[in-house]
Amino acid sequence: MKTNRIACIALAGLPALFFACTPTNSKDFVGSAVVEAQTYQISTTAQGTIAALYKDEGQQVTKGELVALVDTVPLVLKLNEVFSALAELGNTISSKKLEISSQESDVQGVEREYKRIATLVSQGSAPSQQKDNLETQVQSSSLRVRSNQSVLSSLQAKINSINAQKAELMDQLSRCYVHAPVSGTVLTKYKNVGEVALPGNPFFELGKYDTMQVDFYVTQPMLPSFRLGQTVRLRLDNETPGGKETPVYCPAMVSWISSDAEFSPKNIQTRESRNELVFKIRALAANQNGLLKRGLPVEVWR
Repeated sequence: MKTNRIACIALAGLPALFFACTPTNSKDFVGSAVVEAQTYQISTTAQGTIAALYKDEGQQVTKGELVALVDTVPLVLKLNEVFSALAELGNTISSKKLEISSQESDVQGVEREYKRIATLVSQGSAPSQQKDNLETQVQSSSLRVRSNQSVLSSLQAKINSINAQKAELMDQLSRCYVHAPVSGTVLTKYKNVGEVALPGNPFFELGKYDTMQVDFYVTQPMLPSFRLGQTVRLRLDNETPGGKETPVYCPAMVSWISSDAEFSPKNIQTRESRNELVFKIRALAANQNGLLKRGLPVEVWR
């Protein structure tokens, strides 16, 4: 491969880099890595038969798009029961309020009659027994009003409880509609229509391809030269129309540096001894042109 032929690419979201088309210093070589994508397991907390799956492996998904549907019939039937119970309680409460209003009117009438008789009794124009009877009626009517008001409060509390059940069922119903958390590509399809969906069991594995990541390893002497936010280059071979392979360099930004040393993995190629301890570094690369693919081997250069 000729290192003096470099296609320069600037990716949005990361610092724009322009590399001169001159031979690359071999000291800039860091090591080999494999491109990976951030993956998401799309699942639900609902349980039931899978009614529909709207995506297959390899298809693109946009954030918020409906990708699967769990059978909603059992929840809809329960909701219908709840709505019926609420309607019945609403009618009972309306009837009870009318009854209380009627009783309050009776109490007011008895109280007016009691005051009139009490005046006559004080003047000696009416027997005191009549006054006592009216006083008993006032007390009895007031107790009935308070009793019905207590029943009304109990019915209202029951409505609040049923409304809480309705909210829970509505939440469970919304979980039957499975939406994509991010935009990406369906990597794996785990379920088929007609199978049972269980809480936490994924329907799909989704890969987020707009930004790719690579993990590479450096030895302790090299570690101080790397910092968060630093730009590195990913070197990959690209075949031209003439059949020649031309190196392409993509910029990537260091997003994470491990604080723990580990033994160099067998698939990591460095120019230092493989027996030495190394530190893992992760870099993110924008992938707007789709050049980077999951599993693609690349070289990391300063």
